[in-house]
Amino acid sequence: MKPVLVRLLLPLIVALCTVSAARAASTALIIGNSAYQDVTPLDNPTHDADLAARTFAALGFDTVVVLDADAATMRAALAEFKTRAADAEIAAIFYAGHGVQANNVNYLLPTDTGAATKEQFEQTAIRMEEFLDALSATTGVKLLIVDACRDNPFAATRALARGFKSDSKGLARVNHQLRDLMVVYSAQPDHQALDGDGDNSPFMEAFSAVLTAKDSVRLTEALIDITNFVRTKTANKQLPYTEGTLSVHVQLTRQEPLQTAAEPPVCPADGEVLSLRDLEDYVEFDDGPSGLVVSDAGTRLLELCPKDGGILVHGRFDQHFSPADLRDPVNEGAGYYFKTGDGSDAHLWFYAEEDAEAPAQIGIYVNGDEITWISTGWVF
Repeated sequence: MKPVLVRLLLPLIVALCTVSAARAASTALIIGNSAYQDVTPLDNPTHDADLAARTFAALGFDTVVVLDADAATMRAALAEFKTRAADAEIAAIFYAGHGVQANNVNYLLPTDTGAATKEQFEQTAIRMEEFLDALSATTGVKLLIVDACRDNPFAATRALARGFKSDSKGLARVNHQLRDLMVVYSAQPDHQALDGDGDNSPFMEAFSAVLTAKDSVRLTEALIDITNFVRTKTANKQLPYTEGTLSVHVQLTRQEPLQTAAEPPVCPADGEVLSLRDLEDYVEFDDGPSGLVVSDAGTRLLELCPKDGGILVHGRFDQHFSPADLRDPVNEGAGYYFKTGDGSDAHLWFYAEEDAEAPAQIGIYVNGDEITWISTGWVF
């Protein structure tokens, strides 16, 4: 899926110490990664990014959202943000997704992070220092909010065994020299954060609820309320943590009500059913069906359908594949990764020939083994 960019231009009223900053520009970069290719996909980060974007927009931030970004896309977004945020009174970066530490170095993971070798990991993972560097040109207040302390997906990876210990959880503290920086972690250093049972993580629920509940909130006081909210929500299993060098008070003023989330796109419920346990080597549809359903032992895992000029996959997380994704010349298509009913690793591979009249092809793989290829009859 190509990254989604959302720009919302609204004024922000901020009080820094006794200095009025009613006309000051504030900007936020929101990154949410769910659709990981080589490690376990996550349910909530893209939902959390959406809620973060709506929260910052309600507070008047100029907001850019990047979803399911690979390493190149993340680095490009950070570079663009560094330039855009240079003169901001408040510059904020929010990240949700996989985050790990190795030898006390924090890495926030793009969707294409690989672990075949240590060198591959270091080329495709992004150090938290790169996020801090993106904030470094900002003359005003700098906020880094990191909801990325889930289980370490590389703990059992042989190529990274020396750096990633089997009991490693959460992120390490960060050494920095930036003035007026506040780093907000969803969990304490070396502790795991929870992804949540609903559409959002406990931290993101708290973050949005506290910052938009009143007409105006002081950031330091709001962080206390956020901590108590998460502590209550997780039965004392998770405590957010902050560190930094703030020398001013930051007052955030709500400019408009929090917008409700858009209804997620869905596929027709009566699509052609494809059972993982009963598939031929090749399946062909002459006329594209209204939708396809991938099932396992009677359980519907995924729904697929033509939508908005491409293919929508509706499952534990939603992903849209454009014609450019299907004809990606570098990767020769694009993949969607998921779990079968028994927890096996599986993925779909989407591909189309360069000919604009060629139908979309979908491969189904379980534990790396090819199960079938489908000629959908869908032309994009």
